[in-house]
Amino acid sequence: MCILLAVGAALLTAGGVSAAESSATLIAQQARSLPPQQNVPDLDVPGPPQTVTYPPDGKRRYHQSTVTVQAPPYTRITALNLRCSWACPVTIAPDGKSATGTFNVNTWDFLYPYDVEVVADANANVPLAGGQFSGTFTLDGDTQPLTVNFKPGVQAVVAANLRNTSPPGGGVRVISVDPGSKADVSGLQPGDVITGIAGTPTPTVNDLDTFLDQKRAGTTYPVTVQRGGTTVTLQLTLDS
Repeated sequence: MCILLAVGAALLTAGGVSAAESSATLIAQQARSLPPQQNVPDLDVPGPPQTVTYPPDGKRRYHQSTVTVQAPPYTRITALNLRCSWACPVTIAPDGKSATGTFNVNTWDFLYPYDVEVVADANANVPLAGGQFSGTFTLDGDTQPLTVNFKPGVQAVVAANLRNTSPPGGGVRVISVDPGSKADVSGLQPGDVITGIAGTPTPTVNDLDTFLDQKRAGTTYPVTVQRGGTTVTLQLTLDS
């Protein structure tokens, strides 16, 4: 019995490929590794969307497929372009933190690059120092990082002469506003009393300064002011 098995094995080695070897070869041929992104964009805060591109692997799939994307921290996804010539529905979450694309065909080839557009989230406190942050891009369970760089920012200020109310604790009184500044364009006026910014109370100048610490120039926040006995909400863009 052992001799026959040995002879059989020798014949397979000499004249053909065993079933196990064929299976291993088929698995190896079917194994895929999603190529990594071919570029790492630099994002400004605020700034326009930037594109991250994933090159094709040139391989054929024999099943319907799904792409899922998770946005890097402090970003939103604004577009997912799968370059389909058939129906490939794409859904982006309302907050832009994730996106999904579906290939509704049973046989297809990955021949064209896929693009993900991301933008700095205006409602996120992107670190002033900038840095590199990653989400994920997944095709059929094969995942690659989705990485972006944030450029360093400039410390924000409110371009106005500000004083505490008398007595202190009633808000931040605007004595004057720098002409032509972002604060001026945003509608801040002398005589306004700033009582809150982005939902944070500002009873004193120190409280406002604490909020502004590590905030980036050019970002915009809702500001509540008292103006002539009326509560007004401004979209205040911060100066440098």
